[in-house]
Amino acid sequence: MPSNGHLHVARTVLESLGYNVEEKVRVKGLSGFEHDFDLLARKGEKVICVSIRPANPTKLLSEIVKGIDIKHEIIVAVEGEPPPKALEFTRESRIKIIAFKNPEELVKKLRQTIA
Repeated sequence: MPSNGHLHVARTVLESLGYNVEEKVRVKGLSGFEHDFDLLARKGEKVICVSIRPANPTKLLSEIVKGIDIKHEIIVAVEGEPPPKALEFTRESRIKIIAFKNPEELVKKLRQTIA
């Protein structure tokens, strides 16, 4: 569960980039299964699902697996240092992992990832 501060920071960044943002959303996957995300951002046809998680390998893996079932871009903002293999796995996919240590770094990396 992300802190309200990190959720607010991510939402503010997305809105400043022109996205309409919803919090605590469920997205139906191609399988029919519903997946939970902290934020859903829409801008025209573009949809980004955002999760904010601690650098826990199990929680991170559960977020990565959602990418198999969800057709939208997924950003997982990880507080701390994610496992290097997770970063390798997502380097060439619709799933982007950004690591951050503080709110300022979250702002910077989220803007870089979306731009």
